[in-house]
Amino acid sequence: MTSHQQPAAAHQSSTPSSRRHTSGWVRIAALSSGVAAGLASVVGAGLIAVPAAVLHETGSGAVLTWLVAALACLPMIMLFRDTVVGSARSADPLRATIRAGLGHRAAAMVPLMFTMVVVVGLPSGAVMAARNLTAIVRAPVPEIALAALLLGVAVAINLRGRTLGSAVERSGAVVLVAALIGVVTWSLLHPTRSPDVLPDGPALALVPAGALIAFWAFIGFENLTFLARELPDPRRDFAPVAMTTLALLLVLVLALTLAVVVQTAQADPVTGVVDAVRSTPWGGTVAGVLAASGLLGMALNAVAWTRGVGSVISAAAADGILPRAFAAAPDAAPRRAVLLLSTGFTVSLTILLVRPDLVVDMLGAASGVFVLIYIMCIVAYVRTVGLRVWSVANLLLVPLMAWTLISSGSRAIFPVAVLLVAAVVAVVRTRTGSLADDR
Repeated sequence: MTSHQQPAAAHQSSTPSSRRHTSGWVRIAALSSGVAAGLASVVGAGLIAVPAAVLHETGSGAVLTWLVAALACLPMIMLFRDTVVGSARSADPLRATIRAGLGHRAAAMVPLMFTMVVVVGLPSGAVMAARNLTAIVRAPVPEIALAALLLGVAVAINLRGRTLGSAVERSGAVVLVAALIGVVTWSLLHPTRSPDVLPDGPALALVPAGALIAFWAFIGFENLTFLARELPDPRRDFAPVAMTTLALLLVLVLALTLAVVVQTAQADPVTGVVDAVRSTPWGGTVAGVLAASGLLGMALNAVAWTRGVGSVISAAAADGILPRAFAAAPDAAPRRAVLLLSTGFTVSLTILLVRPDLVVDMLGAASGVFVLIYIMCIVAYVRTVGLRVWSVANLLLVPLMAWTLISSGSRAIFPVAVLLVAAVVAVVRTRTGSLADDR
C-alpha cells in the first residue's frame, strides 16, 4: 500500500527482530495462535443461529449461499491484508489506512466508533447466547447474570495480559471446533431424510438475499488487524492466518447447515439448528452441548475483541485522540482501556436488564456501526491505492453495505449518531490542539 504515514512511536511495537525470523514448530505454534485469535474474533452468538436463518431463506441454495458469502469476504480480507502490510507495526492499522486516504480527522473517529461497537455489540451477543442456553437446558439462571459473568471473565483475562488471552483463545477454539464437529457428526449419523443441497431454479434466485444474511456471520476480521502484531511476521503471516480462519469458519457453518438438512426440510430461522439436533437420540443433551458451544464462541469473541479494541483505545490515547490516561506501553496490557470497556459493558447490560426486548435491536445497531467503518475503510483504501483489482472489488460492496444500513430502518439511528459524535470529538480534539490538523 502506498502513501501510508508512519504511526506514532508511542504505539509502535517494540517487538524484537528475533520474533520475525521464527521457523519450524515455533512458527507453526505462533500461526496457530493467530488462527485461534481470528476464529475468536469472528465467532459469536450468531454462529449457531445464522446457518438456520440462511437455510430458512434459501432452502436448497444454502450451501451455494455460504460459498458466495465467503467469496464476498475476500475483498475485505485483502483490504485488511494490505492495511497490515502498509502499517504492520501500528496498533491500529485501519486507522493508519483511513488517515492516509481520508485525513487525520476521519481517522480520529475510528477508535471511538469501534469502542461503541464493542460496548453495545458484545453485551447484546452475550445476552443472546445466554438466552439460548437457558432456554435449552431450562437452567434457573438469569440471562443477564450469565452474560455479565461471561463478559467479566473476558475482562479479567485481558487484565492479566496478552499471553493469557492468547492461551484461552487457543484452547477454547479447539474445544469449540471439537464440540461442533461432535454435534454435527451425531446429527449426520441419525438422519431422517436425504439432504437436498443442490439448488433448483427458485432457490438460485434466493441466493443473493441469503448471502447478505450469511455475510454478517463473517464480521470480525478487522479485529485481527489489531492483533496482527502478535504474529511472527505480520506482513507475511496475516493473509494465510485470515484465509485459514475464513476456511475454518466456512467448514463449520456448512457442517451446521448439513446437520439441519438431514433432519428437516423446513428450518426455523432462529432455532433451526437446535431443533434439528434435538430431534436426534439424546437430543436434549446434544442441544445443550450446542448451546454451550454458542456461549463458548461468544466468550472467545469477547476475549478477542476486548483485547483488540483495548489496544486501539490505548493507541488512540497515546496519539492524543482519546484522553492520555488510557494509554499504555506498547507491549503492556491496556488495562485502563479494558476497564473503560467494562464500564460500557455494565451500562449496556443495565439497559438490557430493564429492556430485554432490545437485544436484537442493539445487535443490529452495532452492525450498523460496522457498516459505516467498512465504508470509510473502503473509500480510504481506494483513494490510497487507486483502482486496482481488490480496491474495485471492495468498492462494489459499498452500495450493498449502504443498502443494508438504509433498510435497517430505525436501527440506523444509533450508527449515524455514533458517526456524528465521533466526528464532533475529532473536530474538538483538533481545535484544542490535541491532534494535528492535516485536512
